[in-house]
Amino acid sequence: MPHKTIGIVAAMKQEAQAICPDSEKSMLDKFELLSGNLPDGNNFLCIISGIGTERAKQAATLLANKKPNLILSVGVSGGLARGTSAGDLLAASTIHSELPNFEPWHKSEQDEELRKELLTAYERIPSGPMVTVPVPVLTPKDKNLLHDKTGALAADMESIAVAKVADAKGIPFACIRAISDGADKAIPEESLSGVTAEGKTRLMPILKAIASRPTLIFELIPMGMDYSKALKSLGKIFI
Repeated sequence: MPHKTIGIVAAMKQEAQAICPDSEKSMLDKFELLSGNLPDGNNFLCIISGIGTERAKQAATLLANKKPNLILSVGVSGGLARGTSAGDLLAASTIHSELPNFEPWHKSEQDEELRKELLTAYERIPSGPMVTVPVPVLTPKDKNLLHDKTGALAADMESIAVAKVADAKGIPFACIRAISDGADKAIPEESLSGVTAEGKTRLMPILKAIASRPTLIFELIPMGMDYSKALKSLGKIFI
């Protein structure tokens, strides 16, 4: 039986490396691309899109042109529903959007067997609604409000764009996200300066922020620990 290929879109380089630790690096247009073999013998192409729907759309379009059997949007997400915790995995049943020009995506049952075949952990991961947002949701109050408004359990900044590209190209789609900050956790705004639009981390802006507000470090340490839990969970998707 011929091997199949999973096309993966991850916003952050750390996310891509957690999912695909043993890979070859190359470039696909302006985006970094990781490629290699999965434990089940199938192949993967993982493109690092960077942050936001515009970059995700561009990256997913390039990836779709490679004609993978399935496109997977994957990465960390903020928890919206009360009770969500760092490291929880969630498979999207629906993706809502807080951005204009994006209609909701709904899981196609006709692609279910392919998702189960290519995503080893898929059947073990709880399924539920997600939402794509234009900016990070930083406070427990805003997270709860967004959950009450949309019913979404988690929020990210890319998945709806990837889903729409997959639909337009006629390629089955799946979305799996790991919670990096639960609904009761606040994210300091200064932490956003440590991530570039290309999905890479920067240390210097964080050090400057700590110098300006030394108590920030006591917020960043548990936040970093939760992020590590999410990355560890992502690494189990193909095991």
